[in-house]
Amino acid sequence: MSQAARMSNYEGVLVYRGDDILETFRVTHRFQDGSERERVQSMTGEVREVLKQNNKVTCLLPKDQRLTTANRPTTPKSLFKPLSRERLDQIAAVYELRELGKSRIAGRNCRGIAIAPRDEFRYGYELWADAESRVPLKLSLVAPDGRLLEQMFFTEVRFPSSIPESAFAADVPAAQARESTAAAADAIAQAHEREPVTDEGPDAAPVQFSKLPPGFRVVKRDLQASPAGIREHLLLSDGLSAVSVYRVLRRSPEAAAAAAAQRIDRMGPLNAYSRSVGQVQITVVGEAPRRTVQMIGDNIDSAFAPTSAASATPPR
Repeated sequence: MSQAARMSNYEGVLVYRGDDILETFRVTHRFQDGSERERVQSMTGEVREVLKQNNKVTCLLPKDQRLTTANRPTTPKSLFKPLSRERLDQIAAVYELRELGKSRIAGRNCRGIAIAPRDEFRYGYELWADAESRVPLKLSLVAPDGRLLEQMFFTEVRFPSSIPESAFAADVPAAQARESTAAAADAIAQAHEREPVTDEGPDAAPVQFSKLPPGFRVVKRDLQASPAGIREHLLLSDGLSAVSVYRVLRRSPEAAAAAAAQRIDRMGPLNAYSRSVGQVQITVVGEAPRRTVQMIGDNIDSAFAPTSAASATPPR
């Protein structure tokens, strides 16, 4: 199922449902000569398109529109992230996998798989895959208490043997379109994508947490500096769910004083937790329950290690 979502040709109409949102997208996906291409076009709401080529994602919209994730998805999530056998072994410690039986979706015979959390620190998933192609046709995100948080499903789909290059030509004219900014693209990726989590090894980041939810560990670290301060990004994962942690050391005491002392926000299944400790602002964002992001935020060391701060030199 994980491989078929990326190594198959398919096109159809996809519905996204979450909270009070109901949107429709046209999806065209091609795998050819080892390269993956995808085009997602909005059919309801604001006019926008997303073009994907392997790991590159480009968001296009008319230049007078603002790119935001505040009220509605800019693009639906990936149907499912790549999962190796090793990663399946990893998630088995905190998730239970079981079969759901058979059903019909978009006129196709499907088989279902549930990935249910073993505790209350993560969401669960229900996936239904086409019995012939193995491409996932329906994905549901489920809260620990059983509530349906969001859902994506095809209402029509076909699997052509080939898809022409012309199918990936954007409708938004290049002269009137703009690509997303790096910051907005990062927010969209966090809120609406389930891309593979790259483990950079045990030395990817020093241990900076006194306590973490079971199964979560640091898999990636990035440190940047600017005249305004130092910004660190840590990516934590349990093998399936991902949570981002941002630590910002503000050089200006006035800027630090203006930051919120403590705050929890929610946007659909996405939870964000912020707190300030002196001149350090800590923000945790992830598609995980509130108690998960708060535990991570409350247990990270607020002090930057001297070696970390010294190595984060501002770009020239």
